[in-house]
Amino acid sequence: MTMECFAGSYLYRSLKSLLLAALLTLGLLAPAGQADELNELSLDGWKQLKEVERYQLQIAEKYAREANWKIAAAEYEKFMELYESSSGAPYAQLKWSICQVQLRKQNTAIKEGFQSVIDYWPDSPQATAAAFYIGRTYKEIGRIKEAKKALRDVVAKYPGHLVSIYSMNDLIDISTIENDMPARVEFWKKLAFDTKRNRDSNQSCINASVNLAAYHFREGAFDDGVKSLETTYKPPQLAHRVHEYVRQPLAELMSQSETVAKGGKLADQAMSWLKTQSPTDLATPEAKAEAKRNGLNLLDLLAIAKRDDQVPAAYEQLLKTLGGTDDELLGRLAGFYKSRTKWDDARTTYRRYANKVEGLNQVASSYREQNNLPLAIETYVQAVALAEVDSRGKLQSDLARTYRDAKKVPEAVAVYEDLYKSDTTNSNRWRYAIGETYREAGQLKEAIGHYRQCDNFPEQYKMMAWCHRHLKQYNEAIVLYTQVASDQASAPWAMLQIGYTREEAGQSEQAIQMFQQVCKKFPSDGNASVAHTHLNNKYKIFLTLGGVKDE
Repeated sequence: MTMECFAGSYLYRSLKSLLLAALLTLGLLAPAGQADELNELSLDGWKQLKEVERYQLQIAEKYAREANWKIAAAEYEKFMELYESSSGAPYAQLKWSICQVQLRKQNTAIKEGFQSVIDYWPDSPQATAAAFYIGRTYKEIGRIKEAKKALRDVVAKYPGHLVSIYSMNDLIDISTIENDMPARVEFWKKLAFDTKRNRDSNQSCINASVNLAAYHFREGAFDDGVKSLETTYKPPQLAHRVHEYVRQPLAELMSQSETVAKGGKLADQAMSWLKTQSPTDLATPEAKAEAKRNGLNLLDLLAIAKRDDQVPAAYEQLLKTLGGTDDELLGRLAGFYKSRTKWDDARTTYRRYANKVEGLNQVASSYREQNNLPLAIETYVQAVALAEVDSRGKLQSDLARTYRDAKKVPEAVAVYEDLYKSDTTNSNRWRYAIGETYREAGQLKEAIGHYRQCDNFPEQYKMMAWCHRHLKQYNEAIVLYTQVASDQASAPWAMLQIGYTREEAGQSEQAIQMFQQVCKKFPSDGNASVAHTHLNNKYKIFLTLGGVKDE
């Protein structure tokens, strides 16, 4: 080797050594505290390697990160051949085994890889990981009997270790596939009650606790379900989680005639328990909010348990507890009555609102839902009269809309004119609404006059053109559509309308030319498809979108 090559090689190794040391110091190669990560080498593990060992292992790691499993396996094997006594050997053997799994050589991975880690380095962290990977690999290749044995052995031998968490999750998966509920419950209990919770185990333990609770609730064992959730949640959150996870089991039990009795018992237990969780001292807003939330949860369970006859009394009791007035609760109670078509009871409830204007608004809306427009109008008028001047806009708008639906054009226009004067910020909207009111009533000349005063191009031009067409004033309509066509987004539609207008005016040749132009200029637009179909069906003219080809 020349001196230059030697110097270059030495410099390269020195720089690489410094970079590796920096990465180790910063924790970027293997984050500190992650020795439990099964297929990573701990920070201490990296530090114990000699520089040449580190270098070889990094080559293998690079190919593994790139999922180039064949070359990665060869590099890990090379490490073991060169440094069989290294502290990194069990790790290299473990990673070689994982490469074999990725190469679909699972049996080789188990017998020659993972098992070798256990046999040769039984006290290493990698031996613990290998024990889990044997079970996981058996599971992945469908050898379920061997998988269950291996995974159960891991749970028994390494309680509390990450491999135990992973193994129990895999065993839960297997029990789900095999529909083995006792096994599932066994491991849910181990995770929920017996496993120490930390960063690695916490989510698995939470999942187990809620799944176990749902199982107990389905079995009608309410107290056991609560105990499961208590491993994860504390008051006041516990009460809301119990409600959340009892809902579906209760609904399922109530949906089958043979389990209705069990569902009823579960509902009684859940609602009785929820009552005990509600705060009794409501001196603070927080306590009041909590009591309200619990009360709504209880009402939800009443509905799921199909106890409609108890719902009104429960609302009234909750209202009394909270001081007698709560518009949100009254709105929910009124909504319940409406869902049962008890309209009069709903309206009576709305009239109890502390916000009298909003209560009347809801009463009027309920009349509209029943298409009782005269009473809706009467109630909107009452609401407008009670409302503050600066908050009347929405009510007046709804009143005007109701007048329009009732074909009371002058009354609707009068309300819109008032809005036009009082709500100058939206004056264009109200002027346009007057135009719409006249157009709906067939008073097209009046509609055109009001559209003309609007400033919402191109919409008001479209509506004026529509009115002119219905007045058989085709030239005026075409002039307006031509102006609309200056808006790029509206051009295909406007040209199509010109074609229809020409057709209505008896100008067939000009209509055909316009339809053809739509197809030619805007071949990918939906309006071109409409024009194309119209030419085919009405005029028997067949052309290809994108060019005019008359037959």
